[in-house]
Amino acid sequence: MTIWHVRAELRKTALRPLTLLLFALLGVGCVTTAFYAQDYWSGTVQRAHESLRNIESGESYRSCLELNPKLGPEYCTRTGERERQLSEEWVADSREKAAEAARAQTVPGAFGWAAQAFASFPGLVVLVLLAAQSMGGEYDNRTAGNLLLADPRIRAHIGAKAAALWLTTAAALCCAGAAVAVFGLVKGRPDYPLHAFHLPPGEDLLQGLRLVGGALVVTAVWSVVAVALTALARSQAGGIARSGALLVLLMLGSGAAWLWGWLPGGIVADVMAFHPGDVLWNVWWGPEPVSTVPSLLRALPTVLVTALGIWWITRAAERGNEVT
Repeated sequence: MTIWHVRAELRKTALRPLTLLLFALLGVGCVTTAFYAQDYWSGTVQRAHESLRNIESGESYRSCLELNPKLGPEYCTRTGERERQLSEEWVADSREKAAEAARAQTVPGAFGWAAQAFASFPGLVVLVLLAAQSMGGEYDNRTAGNLLLADPRIRAHIGAKAAALWLTTAAALCCAGAAVAVFGLVKGRPDYPLHAFHLPPGEDLLQGLRLVGGALVVTAVWSVVAVALTALARSQAGGIARSGALLVLLMLGSGAAWLWGWLPGGIVADVMAFHPGDVLWNVWWGPEPVSTVPSLLRALPTVLVTALGIWWITRAAERGNEVT
């Protein structure tokens, strides 16, 4: 694989209508979810605080007495305590979600917001489709033979196509992050008061860099795997089926917290700071891994299995695509 090979594949991959359409949809989805999160959670925080203030001021107690005069003060006192507990829980939950939404109102947070979408289920599905079109199209259009006659090393073609797909993905991620940042600065900050939840600049920058870096690693690995599986299947449909099955396999075990933190899907959820119930599409990954073991140690089995898996898939694809 040479830089000229990668450049040729990049021109073909980046300019395909399907590539532009899918990444445009993903970018629009990032902006849409940022809008929904800021709009919903800013209003929810206000309503939760108003409910708690009504209880603390005694307004809820007086309303209870007026509506239930026969039940007496004791009943209203017990009801007020239950309402206070529920309101405090509501405030805590809404503040946590509002802090997540507020990230999209800063530049580093906006890029991190887009990175989470690209490294989650829909982003990986997009890579599956584009990898299948890139490599599988060579077999379906009967042009794979020409590639292999020019260079019989299928690994070189896998590497070039995966590199082109990853570079296109990185460019699309930057565009999506910029779009979310523009929305957050121009529309989000003035209309949705979440300033109290913004992280300090240094912490915000580090978190944004971590998420973007994690997304680049996840999409790089997935690009290689999806392209290699398509080369192994030697068709677009076969590549989609095999990569899709692997993507489903990644999500298995999300219901077992003690195991999920050691599985590849759990490691991705940990690196990308996925949370259950977020407005991002990472809900498919399940909850965050719950483990006292450091992330780096838990990631070692995943790294080894991934490296061995890529090696085996490329070897199998090379044997199945030998030019005789």
